[in-house]
Amino acid sequence: MKNKIKAIIIIFILSFIILSTKVKAQINPNDQPYINTTSIINITNNASFGYGFSIVNYNNLVYIYYTESTSVATIINGLVFNGTEEMNAPLPNFNDLGEASPALVELNNGSLIMLWGAVPPTPGNLAIMNSTSNTTSINKVMLLLSNLTILLQASILNNNAWGPVINLTNSGDALSYSSDGNYVYLVYEPTLSLTYNNTILEELTFSGNVIKSLNIPGIVGIVSANNGLVAVQFLNGTYGLINMNNGNIEFVNASYIDFVGNLSYQFYNGILTIDNGNQNLTFNLPIYESAFPISWNNGYVIIAWRPGLLSVFYWNSTELQPIINYTAQFTIIPGATILNNDLYLAWFGLNNISTGQGSIYMAITPLPYQTSQSTTTTTINNTSTISNPSTSNISSYNSIPNTTTTSNKSLFSSIPIWVIIIIVGVVVFIILY
Repeated sequence: MKNKIKAIIIIFILSFIILSTKVKAQINPNDQPYINTTSIINITNNASFGYGFSIVNYNNLVYIYYTESTSVATIINGLVFNGTEEMNAPLPNFNDLGEASPALVELNNGSLIMLWGAVPPTPGNLAIMNSTSNTTSINKVMLLLSNLTILLQASILNNNAWGPVINLTNSGDALSYSSDGNYVYLVYEPTLSLTYNNTILEELTFSGNVIKSLNIPGIVGIVSANNGLVAVQFLNGTYGLINMNNGNIEFVNASYIDFVGNLSYQFYNGILTIDNGNQNLTFNLPIYESAFPISWNNGYVIIAWRPGLLSVFYWNSTELQPIINYTAQFTIIPGATILNNDLYLAWFGLNNISTGQGSIYMAITPLPYQTSQSTTTTTINNTSTISNPSTSNISSYNSIPNTTTTSNKSLFSSIPIWVIIIIVGVVVFIILY
């Protein structure tokens, strides 16, 4: 009984840490179900808060890979969509104690690669799994965790089958990672510290060779990267752009920054700013807590959200048009891709705040050429302002020339929460068993 009480206390404390560090998490206290949908698919009910998912279109198919929790370990699973037809996705030949946080990246040579974090069967990891309930001392637990190894692994898709698993790292702890299609960018610690005082930012080839390495303490996550410029978040919540060539750090006054292809964008205080290299576009979205753009049809599809509401807009270079709204009980940074004029929008919904258990949903929505104005929109000098949107769906759609693009807001890329979740599982396992 004492062990169970201790486990409950530790779960509560560590769950609080998880929820407090994920700054983009949002809660609808009314706990409303999902409504106002065109076509919503329940991808999984076995997702866990912070592990992340990845969605991309490739070879006229849409791939989504995600982490599922089992009674034994975390695993990576996936689905493939051909239009609205759904099928099981091929999986790499995983061979570790557990895998989590997949990231899909289309390389510049046209190949599709998957990155993920893996817990290999090292003596230290096996010792953690084989620890008994006698290991209840925090000092002993921390000593065990200091031997935890988290590798960064990869595999390349070829003829709808994943190739051999590649170890991009062979020791230490891979905390957060991203790629621009040229290189892999990794936040790494030689020994897990939980204080991020020994973080190293590395630039790797897709075979694992280290090109550049910068010792920069306090990095908790990589948001995104483009041509050697890496957007990161620090332990104090600030964002910065790090130049891998010279190590310069430019701190950015924003609540979120990211790259989407050749675009860069920032969101701060209800304002979305997009820099496409030629001009800056500013969108005032005062009722939303965050937003990101996807290039489409000579304009942008904009995904915006706040607690309880997930909205889609289309900027046609003249005005910002509403497409659809989804009422959600809990929303974090979504992932989206566009294929053949359809928006594939996925998001995580939290079902149990104490355990972090949740579901991943996908909505498939045709993108309109013209929409009726159910939202008040004002456009002045490339600036649009959105007032309260209607929750009614747009019902008429017209097709336009095929365009494919992706914005992948995988959760692993903002804060390495899945590392903390592994620790939660390890601690509970040690105490209960």
